[in-house]
Amino acid sequence: MELLPGLELIETSGHVPGHQSVLVRLPNTGAVLLPIDAVPFGAGFTRDEQDDGSNPDAEAIRVSTIKLLDLVEREQIGLVIFGHDQAQWAGLKTLLEYYD
Repeated sequence: MELLPGLELIETSGHVPGHQSVLVRLPNTGAVLLPIDAVPFGAGFTRDEQDDGSNPDAEAIRVSTIKLLDLVEREQIGLVIFGHDQAQWAGLKTLLEYYD
C-alpha cells in the first residue's frame, strides 16, 4: 500500500499479526527497505529454512521473509535495514549524516 509518494507499507505478518515493513524511495540513495521485526537480523534474511520447531509462527515468518526477498530482487533494493542487527546499525549513517 502506498501511504505517500515514495513511502510504501508492506504487510509482513509473522513476528506479530498485522506487522508492516516499510519501503522508502529516496531520490539519491534509491529504495531502502525497513523490515524491522519481520526480519530482525541480516543473518535471517535468507531463503534457507530456519525453523527449529520452537516458533509456532515460523511458517508465517518464512512467508514474509520470502516476500521481502522477492521485493529486493524485483526492485533492486540496495539497502535493507534490519530492526535489531547491532552490527549493521553500527555502520549506518546517523545524524549529522543521513540518507537522502
